[in-house]
Amino acid sequence: MIRSICAATLMLSGGVAAATEQKTGAVCDSSVEGSRKLVLAFYNEALVEKRVREGFERYVSPNLVEHKPDVPAGDRSVVVDFLEGIVREIPTARWEIIRTIAERDLVFLHARFTPAPGAPPYAIADVFRVENCLIVEHWDVVGPPREGMPNTNSRF
Repeated sequence: MIRSICAATLMLSGGVAAATEQKTGAVCDSSVEGSRKLVLAFYNEALVEKRVREGFERYVSPNLVEHKPDVPAGDRSVVVDFLEGIVREIPTARWEIIRTIAERDLVFLHARFTPAPGAPPYAIADVFRVENCLIVEHWDVVGPPREGMPNTNSRF
């Protein structure tokens, strides 16, 4: 019954999330915890496992609004191309999720990005907005390696 209600609600909202539900086989969970799990699943598939295109097709709206300043404006495919380029250029790059916070329709993710084994890591703060069980908006703040900084406390 809950699955039917969720699917009916999604069909009324344009059907995009309902199509995603069918594609993934998962029941749409639009709760705060459901959104957190969705973002974690996306990040793990697209970045940690480096299956960018698959992660975006499964968890991200085709109408994604991207706020990252170094990604050209456009649709979801522009962001996919950008991230696949990073994976191609630095195949040893590694993303690691440190912590998450979820509130209403937003999921905050604190991550470590290490471009190569032994390289100093970057700190990343990602913010995702989830609507109808799809990521619809993304912001990030990237902190470069901290070498030479006066504060010795870890960013992680």
